[in-house]
Formats: sequence, C-alpha cells, structure tokens
Amino acid sequence: MGEKREQARIVLAADIGGSRARLLLARADKDGWHELHRRETPSAAHADIETLIDGFLDETGETPAAACIAVAGPLEHGCVRMTNLPWTANGERLKAHWGFSRLWLINDFAAQAYGLDCLGSDDLFPLCAGEPESGGVRALIGAGTGLGMAVLAGAPLKPVVLASQGGLADFAPRNARELALCEAMLAWHGRASLEMLLSGHGIERIYRFVSGMSPEAPLSRDAAAITAAALAGEAAAAEALRFFARLLAAAASNLALTVMASGGVYLSGGIAPRILPFLREPAVTEAFRVHPSMSAVLAHIPLHVVCDESLGLKGAARIASVLARDET
Repeated sequence: MGEKREQARIVLAADIGGSRARLLLARADKDGWHELHRRETPSAAHADIETLIDGFLDETGETPAAACIAVAGPLEHGCVRMTNLPWTANGERLKAHWGFSRLWLINDFAAQAYGLDCLGSDDLFPLCAGEPESGGVRALIGAGTGLGMAVLAGAPLKPVVLASQGGLADFAPRNARELALCEAMLAWHGRASLEMLLSGHGIERIYRFVSGMSPEAPLSRDAAAITAAALAGEAAAAEALRFFARLLAAAASNLALTVMASGGVYLSGGIAPRILPFLREPAVTEAFRVHPSMSAVLAHIPLHVVCDESLGLKGAARIASVLARDET
C-alpha cells in the first residue's frame, strides 16, 4: 500500500516551446515538489509530443501518476495546435497514451503565470520599481521563438490564470520611425503583428530594417548572432536591439493598461534576460511609462525581467503536484 501511495506522488511536468522542451520528473509533497530528474532538449529533434515524452520517461524508468503538459499554442476543447511547430496535442489522448490518472494540458504562458509565485527575488531583475498593489493583477509578456502573454489574478492559493494569444495582435506604431518599420513589414510580409517583431525572427527583421536591407537579401547571421554583435558594440546590431527593447517595453505598457496590471508586468521568455543591458536604458523605461493620459497610472506599475527560463516548467510542476495531492 505504501509503495502504491508513493507511486501516486510521482509527477511529470513539461514545458514544450517552439525551440526548446523542458521536462521534469518530481515527487509531490505537501508544499510543492522535489525534483528527481530534469532534461532540456530541442523540440524539433523529436517527431511529436508523444515521442519526446516517451524518451524522457524511458530514461527515468518511472511511471508518473499525474502530469501537466504546457504547450506553446492556443488551447481549444482540450486540444492544442502548436504555433511554431506542426504538432498537435489532445489531452485525453495523451492521458490514455501514458495511463496517467490525471493530466492537465495547458498553454505555455498560462503555465508561466502559475509559476510566478515559485520565483525568488534572485530570479527577477527590476526595470521599474513602481508601487505594486498587494493582490493586484499581474501580467506576463515573453519573447522567444514567438511572443506569449498571460494574466494572473486571484489569491495565491486560488489563482486565476487567463491564457492569451495577444502576441499575434497587430503592431501599433507610436512615432514616425515605428510607422516606417510598420510600412516596411506590410511591404515585406503583408501584415505587421507584435510577434513578427518581438521574437527571434523579429530581431532579424528589425536588423534588416535598421541596416537598410531588403527582405530578399541574404542574412548571414541569426538573432543570437545579432544579439552577440550588439552586446559587443557593433553599431547596426546595437541599434536593432535598442529598437527591439523599446518595442517590447511599449507592448508591455499596452498590456499593463489592457488588464490594469497593478501587481506588475513581467518580461519572460528567452530573449529578455540576454538583452538586459539594452532593457536597462532610460528609453525603455520611457517607452513603458510615458503615455499621454496614463503616465501616472503606469508610474505605479512595476516592470520586471524574469531571469529564470524554467518559469513555465515550475508552473507545470506546481499544477502536477496539486493534481497528485488531490489524487492521494
């Protein structure tokens, strides 16, 4: 009986994005979870979600009782179609595939929102201190392979998380240079969304724009190389990253006003921690706070960079642990 009860405490957490997949096997306890095994792997190195997780479970030799799988895409009727990979996931099918007693399929940024209360002060870098309202709404916006958003409200023991596909909303220019960028995007791609600019490929597009390149011209470096060049002081790359940082802060400002994020806004994802020197510049604070009629409101809203890229995995582990505790 004791062995069976112990097995019921083993949980799987997965955070599967367009570029990277993070997987965790843990043992649920009364306050959270204890990590047993962790793995990170390129998502596209696997045929589908089942193959990805099958390999991880074979590696651990464990059979979890409960799981939370966070996937980068919109959740509809228990199914997710990934935004940046040709993968689909069906919660009931996955549950049957592994024989889990309980499984939650969730949007990856919703998982990040559930993970916010798992962060320590060392996991955050404050850009704007503000005056956060206790219990106030908090918002996440994160740039990586794509652009994600989510909202967290409610009490810590009864969180209310709202997933979003706001990253696919249209880009709204605020000045002549941003209007020129928008016009270039319309000419190049037929539309200009936030994700098309605030993502890895977005860095490449902004670099083309500031360098005066055409969309057909071969680009010899990707977003990571452009970022490295910018941090090394190369003028065109640094201009592109400064432009990107201001656009990200402006998008965070719009999100803050849309949901009245009096508890703060968090820049998550893989890009923000890597471009901190550019995010710390005064022009970024100005892009977040200066608004014709809402500057006083925005001055009270904190803006943080999440330095822990496993935020979504922590949120998934939190959910999986709750499922296991409910089961036992």
